[in-house]
Amino acid sequence: MKQPISNIRKWLNTVGHHFPVLIPIGGIFACVFLLAAAFNHHQLRQHVISDGKNSIKELEIYIDDVAGKLQILQQSVGEDCSQQDKLELRSKVFNSRMIKEIGLYKDGVVYCTSNEGRTSIRLFNSTLQRIEASPKHITISLMKSKSKFKTFFIYSSRDKHTGINALLHPQQFLELVSPQFEEQKFGYQIQVLNEVIQSNHNQDLQKKNLYSFSSHLYPFTITIFLTSESYQYHYLKHIGETISIALVLSLIYLILRYQTLAKRSIEHSLVNAIRQEQIELFLQPIVDINTRKVVGSEALVRWNHPTQGQISPEQFIPLAEKLGVINLITRYALKEVTRFLKHNPEYSKSSYISINVSRYQIVEPEFVLYLENYAKRYPQFVNSILLELTENVDLSAEQLDTALLHLNMIQSLGFDIAMDDFGTGYSGLNLIRLINFDVVKIDQVFIKSLHPETDITPVLKSMIQLATELNMKIIAEGVETEHQIEILKMLGVKYIQGFYYARPIQPKELVEFYNMTHSALLASKPIPRWESK
Repeated sequence: MKQPISNIRKWLNTVGHHFPVLIPIGGIFACVFLLAAAFNHHQLRQHVISDGKNSIKELEIYIDDVAGKLQILQQSVGEDCSQQDKLELRSKVFNSRMIKEIGLYKDGVVYCTSNEGRTSIRLFNSTLQRIEASPKHITISLMKSKSKFKTFFIYSSRDKHTGINALLHPQQFLELVSPQFEEQKFGYQIQVLNEVIQSNHNQDLQKKNLYSFSSHLYPFTITIFLTSESYQYHYLKHIGETISIALVLSLIYLILRYQTLAKRSIEHSLVNAIRQEQIELFLQPIVDINTRKVVGSEALVRWNHPTQGQISPEQFIPLAEKLGVINLITRYALKEVTRFLKHNPEYSKSSYISINVSRYQIVEPEFVLYLENYAKRYPQFVNSILLELTENVDLSAEQLDTALLHLNMIQSLGFDIAMDDFGTGYSGLNLIRLINFDVVKIDQVFIKSLHPETDITPVLKSMIQLATELNMKIIAEGVETEHQIEILKMLGVKYIQGFYYARPIQPKELVEFYNMTHSALLASKPIPRWESK
């Protein structure tokens, strides 16, 4: 007994968990079904109009066809109603599925029939008048025959005096179009003159949404009226398409919802990670190209998302800028760097740590105020911190004036300032012209191009010459090979940063690497590469 109750609880918990998702999907299905009902209502009306016109045309074609065959038959029989004539008329009836009797008339009197032979039956004057008025001299009527049964007649006249008619059962004439009406659950009736051929629907059926169609050739009318069964039949007929549309829209909704939630999840997770200090600090060594001694390092942040794993800074740093929380990342990095410098005084005496600064921060007075307070609180660390400003600084003229003012103020506090990614854009050259940076960092795209067949060397020479003339230190980023080191040394570059010596490593590993390089230097040994533990 406990197991079924437990299963029910699990099912209820599952439904409750997914209930927020099920409500919009239910709304999608409801909207699609309502729109489908409205569309079906409109389409059904159009369908009725099309079916009514086509049915009129189909019955006209049948009447014309029967009349044409009757005229051919009339030409093959005489006017004396001989035994041979009766046999020929009976043969035509026998071979016809719908015709019950054929009669010949002259001067308004039927004088010969396929059943009785010679006879004398006077036609109504109204019938004769309709035959005379018809362009094809063809007409129809619905009346009682000698047997007192309601009978459908088709009349075809060869000239003003003679003609031929055919007798059909009214229901058979109706069945030329009735199957398609009944299949679609239409109410309908056919009226010939003032007589009605009624369908098998109840005559007392309430006639709403009537559609009437009249023949321009013959005196008959088709009336179609829609019932609740009609709407139900047509709605259910397209229910598969309706469900398919609802499913596709629901799938699109789920995809968009997932993407939105994923985006919001990353944004929310990033803000939480920053505020809860879940962002991890890494440091990448910067080495003197001549002594191979660690002279500094760059502070880099890493984010290990709980579900999406490692997320690249190229993704979450722009996101942090967009969300307006980049200050939190910078302050976290500065806080961790300060903690590192406190615990490693030997490092802070001879080496520095650089921290990236966003272009959005450099124009904010609050950021400058934050650095002023930091300089007052930790004056011993100011000279050990280098602030890196990326060259990709897209600022308006007003923002540029503010940035220059703030950069001068920051330098006056004792912080050194570096131009990061130098050489990748025009804005960096413009800033170098306007402010005296302490350091320029040559972007790794130029360093990776250093090989025997390269033509990048003259460009590097001009960049290095410009930095040297402006009394700026030069750091080459992205160094990975001994060949690159040799060329950079030849070009006069003194400091390098890259995978050749070490990837970004944790602070405690940087201390070990720093001590290792100094010990190797004292022992006159080659500086080893750092392999993360």
